[in-house]
Amino acid sequence: MDITTHMPGSFCTAVLHTRDMERAAAFYNALIGWTTQEVPGTSGHRLLQFGGKTVASLHQSAGDGWIPHVSVESVARTTADALKLGATLADSVDVPGLARLAALRDPEDAVFGLWQPAPHQGAQLMEDVGSLWWIEVLSNNVAGAREFYERLFGWTSVDTSFEPFGAYTVFKRGEVQEGGILPIGHDWEVSPRWNAIFAVDACDATIKRAKPLGGSEVFVHTVPKAGRIGLLSDPGGALFVMRGPVP
Repeated sequence: MDITTHMPGSFCTAVLHTRDMERAAAFYNALIGWTTQEVPGTSGHRLLQFGGKTVASLHQSAGDGWIPHVSVESVARTTADALKLGATLADSVDVPGLARLAALRDPEDAVFGLWQPAPHQGAQLMEDVGSLWWIEVLSNNVAGAREFYERLFGWTSVDTSFEPFGAYTVFKRGEVQEGGILPIGHDWEVSPRWNAIFAVDACDATIKRAKPLGGSEVFVHTVPKAGRIGLLSDPGGALFVMRGPVP
């Protein structure tokens, strides 16, 4: 789906914070076919593109991890609101000619981002192969996560369920679905985090392709109503989630 404008309160892109931009760019180019575009005036941020359209970004950082970003009218104002609700500020930066960005940790320590266009809107392609397909937070405290994000972004939430999960919560902005909350299972051995899930043409083949490139498989399974879901660790240790059709 082509996109020209993201409404405030909507997920607009995902940014890979990485210690090695060249390594990350080479890995995802070979894995998915993403190319990079320089941002004039800065060496610490690059756009990731698929078929000539922006789908995500790379950002030079002290650590490695994918962070989904919500479009906001004011990073400063939304950050202040988030801090009052119990969040902590992890990072903030102005990228000239692109956007003002901030990364925050919610009360469970899951990291999410804010994106204030200046003037770049973020991803120009979503939900198609090679782009963001869905975004969700893994949580040990669903009620707390619902309250935090509803108050911060004005979202509402709806409870649902589907195999193999007994419970799932969908965030909505008006009638538009923005993301979800997946309760962490008692035996998962994971910490709360936001997942940016990207669409690929074949999940299993993509994971197989990642291994000789320096990636490693974490898991792959089928969610009947969603597709084939895979999680891999890229060469820098960032967790990359993908969705493909069920074979």
